[in-house]
Amino acid sequence: MLSRSEAHDRAKEFLDQHYVNDPMTIVLQPELTAEHDWAWAVRFDSQEHLDTGDIFKAPFNRLLIVPKDGSPVHLAPTGFTMDQTAHYLGTGEHPGQQTEG
Repeated sequence: MLSRSEAHDRAKEFLDQHYVNDPMTIVLQPELTAEHDWAWAVRFDSQEHLDTGDIFKAPFNRLLIVPKDGSPVHLAPTGFTMDQTAHYLGTGEHPGQQTEG
């Protein structure tokens, strides 16, 4: 199981790989990290957005999911309703996904 600090390290690695040639300066927002049973939800943004408030200088998606079991880090799904997002963060299951039992 990953600690909060390890989740931040994995999030930083993900961002460093995915925003290589981007003009934005990507920064973690560790104070906004939330723990869930199966994953850490790690927020990030661009320094340019934080400095100016200009939403056009922000990444479209600013939330990473860092599974505690070491599975790959990924951007949070963007097509969910608020209830579906809460379900996903609480369980790790996509809406409508059947749990094996």
